[in-house]
Amino acid sequence: MYRLFILAKCDLGHAETVGEAVAELDEVSEVYSVTGDHDLLIKVTFEDLQSISDFVQDKLHRVAHLRETQTMMSFRVYGSDIGDFVN
Repeated sequence: MYRLFILAKCDLGHAETVGEAVAELDEVSEVYSVTGDHDLLIKVTFEDLQSISDFVQDKLHRVAHLRETQTMMSFRVYGSDIGDFVN
């Protein structure tokens, strides 16, 4: 299983509509509004690498008013609340 966190920048004034649209995508488990250089933090999970590419290119990058993304893949979790990271 591949767990990714995607930071997203939106067009000015569109973070809420982008966040709602992204949250509707099947692969997305959570979307957070965040402070700093980015507007949203998106949490997604995939079974294989091809699915990641398909999601980012064919679904996420087609969301209106989504301007820029930075994708980070998680390979280890620390702490006691590891949720679905456990196989």
